[in-house]
Amino acid sequence: MLRRSMLLLASCALAGTASAQATERWVPAWFAPAIGYEPAIKDALGRPYDNETVRQEVRIGTPGKVIRLRLSNELGDAPLAIGAVSVMRLDVAGKPVAGSLRKLAFAGQGGIIIPARAPMLSDQLNLTVQPGDRLAISVHYSGEAKVAAHAQMVDVAGPGDFTYREALPSPRRVRAGGIVSGVEVDSDSRAILVAFGDSITEGAGASPGKGMSWPDQLARLLAGEKAGRCWAIANAGISGNRLLHDGRGPNALARFDRDVLSVPGATHVVILEGINDIGKVSDPARQYQQVSADRIIGAYQQLLERAKARGLRVFIGTLLPYEGAAYADAAGEARRQTVNRWIRDNAARFHAVIDFDRAMQEPGQPMVMRLSDQIGDHLHPNDAGYGRMAATALPIILAQGACGK
Repeated sequence: MLRRSMLLLASCALAGTASAQATERWVPAWFAPAIGYEPAIKDALGRPYDNETVRQEVRIGTPGKVIRLRLSNELGDAPLAIGAVSVMRLDVAGKPVAGSLRKLAFAGQGGIIIPARAPMLSDQLNLTVQPGDRLAISVHYSGEAKVAAHAQMVDVAGPGDFTYREALPSPRRVRAGGIVSGVEVDSDSRAILVAFGDSITEGAGASPGKGMSWPDQLARLLAGEKAGRCWAIANAGISGNRLLHDGRGPNALARFDRDVLSVPGATHVVILEGINDIGKVSDPARQYQQVSADRIIGAYQQLLERAKARGLRVFIGTLLPYEGAAYADAAGEARRQTVNRWIRDNAARFHAVIDFDRAMQEPGQPMVMRLSDQIGDHLHPNDAGYGRMAATALPIILAQGACGK
């Protein structure tokens, strides 16, 4: 199959969309950490792509005049053959903007083969983007492809290469791997914050397609402040992720280098993870995955030391209330209280503590997430709750003085 794909790639014409002048200052405008190949999740395609065109949508968070894409096969066990890639603007209704479709190149080539366990950067493309802009990125997989990327809702059409079409023919909307793991822009942003965590950072429960996670809302709040306009934010949240055991995606200790330390220009990180480690493990065969508060604290210390060794400033968030959640119990609440107490007692070891716990407590019921600010599962905030989290983080981020006066 790969041999056939290589023959197809050999016929690809050179794409002439790259900027003639190299850009050296890249920052994330959109980010989606790799999870792995997930053929059996809800609404999934359920099989590899095969000579098909896959379109994923991204929402830009940082302005720039030049972009490049990062494609991720970093969790893949086999090479991936890409026949062509294109990018196109979408209007506010999500419809293609006529005449905006552009082909992308990779070292001057229209098609590439990404080795197993590797990323691939596109050539840069002159394209002015602003926060809130939506782009549709279409990728043609020349042969069979198990894409071990971040599963999301994508449109699949085929067989064939339709990257040159504004409208895909009879697309099927499914949840499957989106190989584009990052959109980077040229920018004078001087402070790059990586929000590292689980579903509460990714934004589970927020209105889909509207950029309502707490990192998204924080980015908009910062853009509205003169002292906050030099910030860019990368959302490295993975729903179901854990600190110490693989869940959805590799465990936090395993993915930290790739998903935080390798983010272009990263200067700061917010660590908000651990509630999935604290939650009750009901499966007897997985009881060994029920970790203690001490092990969670030990994981934080590992992440702190690794970030500081690379010069990043580290913020840590307290774990949100979760009484009433499906995996909540008294023992887990005791672990949460122990972890949060350690965070507050050791605030001086970090550059700042963001006390999401206190911000999100139901008045008079401190172990319960604020009822008006959650989706009803007692675990995930709603749009308003994520807004409260963003507002809680805002003064702490601004206090860094990264943008000067």
